[in-house]
Amino acid sequence: MNESGDILGQGSHPPVSHITYLCMVRLRHMPDQVKKIVIEAQSREEAVQKLINQGLVVVSVKETSKKASGILDIFSFGVSTDSKKPIAKFSMPLLQKVNTREVIFFAIQLSTLLKAGVPLLRSLDIIQKGLSNVSFKAIIQSMKKRVSAGTTLSLAIRDYENVFPWVWANMIEVGEATGKLPQCLDEIAAYQESAARIKGKVITAFMYPGILSVAVVCALIFLMIAVVPKFTIIFTEQKLQLPFITQVVIGISNLVRNNFPIVAIFGTVMTISIIYLKKIPKVQLLIDTAVLNLPVFGTIFVNVAVVRFSRSLGTLLRSGVQILRALEISGRLVENEFIETRIKQVAEAVKSGQGLGGQLESKKVFPVFMSQLITVGEESGDLERFLDLLANYYEEGVDTFLARLTTLLEPFLLIFMGGIIGTIVISLFLPIVQLSTGAGV
Repeated sequence: MNESGDILGQGSHPPVSHITYLCMVRLRHMPDQVKKIVIEAQSREEAVQKLINQGLVVVSVKETSKKASGILDIFSFGVSTDSKKPIAKFSMPLLQKVNTREVIFFAIQLSTLLKAGVPLLRSLDIIQKGLSNVSFKAIIQSMKKRVSAGTTLSLAIRDYENVFPWVWANMIEVGEATGKLPQCLDEIAAYQESAARIKGKVITAFMYPGILSVAVVCALIFLMIAVVPKFTIIFTEQKLQLPFITQVVIGISNLVRNNFPIVAIFGTVMTISIIYLKKIPKVQLLIDTAVLNLPVFGTIFVNVAVVRFSRSLGTLLRSGVQILRALEISGRLVENEFIETRIKQVAEAVKSGQGLGGQLESKKVFPVFMSQLITVGEESGDLERFLDLLANYYEEGVDTFLARLTTLLEPFLLIFMGGIIGTIVISLFLPIVQLSTGAGV
């Protein structure tokens, strides 16, 4: 191997048809060190074989130069190794994503096959053949190649964090190290199912109010831009003395019509600015802190955070993850910067020998009931079971809260938004009624 990392012999000149690959490898006698190697070969398989022949453990192999690009890449045309021509069969991966249900089912299938004694590669092959999602099939095929080249499943999954949640790789790595991969996969499936369920409940609860709000805003814009100006022309021609409420509505209509492009641009800029500002840690921390302190909705966000933290921490501990690492991962899974910061402080205290429940209570991260129950779990040596009890208890609380909130929000929104539209309509017809009444006298 030369200094550039190229394992090709000195003076060797590969043919022009060869492809350049950037490889990440490990030395067998130094498994903790990863090195980059540039290699040229006719195919990915040939590159992997060359690395294996050199006594290296392959971590990843990525092509750095491609023969074809452009529109063909979008449609994923296959290329025959003989004719180098696109074959007829192609797929459109951009239009076919891997959903959460498919990922959960993958974990369940893989766990079942491994428990039955089927080897990992054979298990991946069986799962791949049963998939109808072309994109997911391609991902499993790539993972299978990497595993066959000596890469661990956890490392293979890390390349697809847009498909497999990042916590998967951590738990699978623990399962591989402890020899309990099937059990870890069961835990992953159960956790993912719970996370998807609680997320779906929150989305469903706010979907109807959100749709109703958007519909009413669109109706208001239509009234202000298309309807009110026509009534304004009639009022001007008749030289009517307009009531105050009608003058206000016409003034708002003129403001919207005359400045609509500016308002639209301003709204777009504000939306983009908020999206980018949220990427700044300090801004995100302020937003997340404010969200938890909202009068009504703050309670639901706290309860959802309790469910996520308890469920993920219990799952990780059962899978064999050490408490400090489990706290770090669970803090990230809560998806709230304020709570994550406090959990990091708790982890530092636990590292020095303090109790988890006592530290959660002192930092006022979660409700006292939760921290007290965690303390009981620690004292009884059955923390995982108590964490599951907490997750189930607070998830039921979230269900009840969301059901009541939805029941209260629907009539309130209907009355409030109906009142706004009704006020506009009345303000437009009031001068006409006055004109008719005056004409009939």
